[in-house]
Amino acid sequence: MSDQAFAQWFEHVWSEREDRVYPQLFGALGDGVYTAGPGVYQRYGKQPHPGWLNHGVFACPPNPTRNSWLYVTSGLSNPWNLDAPGRDPSGFSGLGFELVIETSEPADWAVPLLHNLMAYELLVAVGTYPDAELFEYGNRIPLQASITPQFESAIRWLLVEQPKHYPSAFELPSGRVDLFHLVGATEPEVELARNSDQEMLVALLQQGGVYPRTDAARKSLR
Repeated sequence: MSDQAFAQWFEHVWSEREDRVYPQLFGALGDGVYTAGPGVYQRYGKQPHPGWLNHGVFACPPNPTRNSWLYVTSGLSNPWNLDAPGRDPSGFSGLGFELVIETSEPADWAVPLLHNLMAYELLVAVGTYPDAELFEYGNRIPLQASITPQFESAIRWLLVEQPKHYPSAFELPSGRVDLFHLVGATEPEVELARNSDQEMLVALLQQGGVYPRTDAARKSLR
């Protein structure tokens, strides 16, 4: 197969996600994709693969079926590892997932946060950090700082959750893609998960009315 034919197939996979799947799942995709520039990777001291600069984040506004903002990455599921059209032998497309975070109001920190997480996962995938593993459901991601640079937020962790309020996976011609729904948590809340399990923490957040959204201004529930 020619390089041009493969490039056309690759573009079809990309379009399938952004033009069909995402609008079906999330409604309008906002003002377009916010791509991650070289500076996102330079903070890790790395030069990005040129193709990574086309990866980005959509900011999906509220719609008749959802009164929240939803931010979703686009690019982690690109099948860069294939050299011919078809499903990946693993069954998953690209890294096999995309990242989502949901907020009650527009959040200027959400796109940069997802850019950073996306860049890190791509670097992990190519072996930059040999001891690191890609995100999975049930993980707790330490942010090491406030989730927003605007003020000292108590939210300093993200839970990697399987969404229940929208489909948690979709299919592309290149394979399956899981959606990792990220939910903010505080240090005392995460301590609860360490001492028991994550399900207990999720139940606490649900009872507090803050799950599955992330509000940088909220107080800790513990």
